[in-house]
Amino acid sequence: MHWTFIGAGNMASSLIGGLIAAGTAAPNIQVVDPDANALARAKSRFNISPATDIDKALSMHPNDSGIVLAVKPHIVEAVCKEINAASHAPELLVSVAAGVRSTSMQSWLGATPIVRCMPNTPALLGLGATALYATDNCRQAQKQAAEELLNTAGITRWVSTEAQLDAITALSGSGPAYFFYLIEHMTAAGINLGLDKDTAETFAKETAFGAASMARTGDDSPATLRQNVTSKGGTTAAALNAFNDANTPAIIARAMQAANDRAVELGDDLAPDGENNGAHPC
Repeated sequence: MHWTFIGAGNMASSLIGGLIAAGTAAPNIQVVDPDANALARAKSRFNISPATDIDKALSMHPNDSGIVLAVKPHIVEAVCKEINAASHAPELLVSVAAGVRSTSMQSWLGATPIVRCMPNTPALLGLGATALYATDNCRQAQKQAAEELLNTAGITRWVSTEAQLDAITALSGSGPAYFFYLIEHMTAAGINLGLDKDTAETFAKETAFGAASMARTGDDSPATLRQNVTSKGGTTAAALNAFNDANTPAIIARAMQAANDRAVELGDDLAPDGENNGAHPC
């Protein structure tokens, strides 16, 4: 498939780089972006062809053209309407625009098959976790093309309902910020205990990286790993008891529910008038 990226920001760049690393020829990738500087950076970095507009990009490969929608949510409607007005329809639209539901895009776009994705920022390092949801008119080959595209940025998993993308948003879309928050406050606590900032921050980062690596690569569950490093009456037990006394599990659940609820609200806000807003409970 020939891919045309609408938007040349960080997420688009990570996917373009992943495609090229996986063997896609640069001439099979185009970028459309109103920012001339962004287009110049993409051309210089990847040797790909900038396109002046969406219609021209789709006309170059009318039979096997895929669109990657990597723009801010508030301009998705305008872009979809421009795609719909083009002289050739794309075979597939892959959206990484946060919050905009496939039903909304279909109302602006027409019958084009859509795969909506929820990646996260570690995708910029090829370490992302992306959930995908396909509309009913997506063929298996189109789903495979979308999966192969997002696999270049990390792991992927399909969800069976679009509502589950809101839960994924709460878990992994917003999730990196939770870990950054923990590192930030572990660093501050280390400084309060007498460490210099560089030592505290370095050890907080490396501990997070090491623990995540153990959880990711081993056969043991996170609960088992936690139990393995918790000696009765020891320092780790004292820290975990403080977490439990503060009702940390409930705090985490409440925070993720808030993120999920906000994702639903954003989808409602971006939906066309008359769409059945909020009617997809997780």
